[in-house]
Amino acid sequence: MLSPGRRAAKSLRADVVNIKFEIGFDVMGFASIFFNIVLTDEASRPARLRFVAQNVSLSLMNQLKTDENGVHAYFNFRSQSEVASIKDPAWA
Repeated sequence: MLSPGRRAAKSLRADVVNIKFEIGFDVMGFASIFFNIVLTDEASRPARLRFVAQNVSLSLMNQLKTDENGVHAYFNFRSQSEVASIKDPAWA
């Protein structure tokens, strides 16, 4: 059986290359989950980016039930090409 996070990632694989997350507290001290999401270059195009970002965010929040569990969710997106051009381990 797939975990909710893996189910969400599997359902988004047409647009998402990788999802990394870290659990912690935000600057206000609230329990939070911080996502670094690598999108395909096609999904990162300006004409699609807003739709894809909203779809990915809502899908992850719904699957993980962040609101119901009192967890704040934060999302950062980068394209596959952008990640390839930088050497940041948080995105590798």
